[in-house]
Amino acid sequence: MVTRQAMLDMALRYDTSMSRAMLRALGHDAPETRRRPCPVARVGATARDARRYRAMRWCFENHGSPMR
Repeated sequence: MVTRQAMLDMALRYDTSMSRAMLRALGHDAPETRRRPCPVARVGATARDARRYRAMRWCFENHGSPMR
């Protein structure tokens, strides 16, 4: 079983809505939200990214049910 201290440490490590909910559930004051830019790159920022996401999008499209 995970200890309350371990859950608190994990929740303090990240600044997400789930970690803030965990902090609140544990009775800990949530820290101020960070004001720095998110390190996530824009989707399709380069041609390579566009090809990669196009292939990923194809995987998630519905090409017919295999249960027919």
